[in-house]
Amino acid sequence: MDIDLQGLWKKYIQVTVVVMVVLILSGCSQLGLIGALFNQGSNEESHTLVRDDFSDKDSGWGQFIYPEGAAVYKNDTYQIIVNVPNSDIFITYPRVYINSMVQADINKVSGSNDNNYGLICRFKDAQNFYAGQISSDGFAGIIKVKNGVYELIGREQMAPVPAILGGEAVNQVRFECVQDTLTLIVNEQVVDVQTDDTFISGEVGLIAGTVSGYEGVFAFDNFIADVR
Repeated sequence: MDIDLQGLWKKYIQVTVVVMVVLILSGCSQLGLIGALFNQGSNEESHTLVRDDFSDKDSGWGQFIYPEGAAVYKNDTYQIIVNVPNSDIFITYPRVYINSMVQADINKVSGSNDNNYGLICRFKDAQNFYAGQISSDGFAGIIKVKNGVYELIGREQMAPVPAILGGEAVNQVRFECVQDTLTLIVNEQVVDVQTDDTFISGEVGLIAGTVSGYEGVFAFDNFIADVR
């Protein structure tokens, strides 16, 4: 699957309004997030473990429904719905971390297999963050968004990965951002490791999007964030 950087830039332009709504809603729920999900560790590294199986609709994630897409609790999962082509929708925790390991079970519920979904780390704002992503047709890569421009780190195009279960199958995705090393792990197999020091801290979150398809529904479950 070739990665179209111009198309990715169009994604950012098209989804900006939706993303801003998501971020505003997330910010409004900050106290609920911290109170319901965050358990502060007592070690010297200020270890924090976040868990959410999305069975509780008051666990702290914002929800919205717009013509362009939606982000909602549904069927004991958290779902991102994208209703327009070449668009991403993402949502983050309103809390900043330096090092993080984010993991979730993710699958495409409906839509084209030519898609992208995964996890975010070091999210500064809607124009600056890292994302570890895979597709339902079996490709993976680590993306940097800097000043609104999408860039695939260390590769010219996303790489085919046999470990990815295609179609509507559930994939366990883990994205680690530790110091300047970014590691993408799928179904317990390391599929990409890159080095980049552009962003040193930020929020963690969820991301999903369409590429050639006009619609996509993605379900996230068993979310874990091990952060410091």
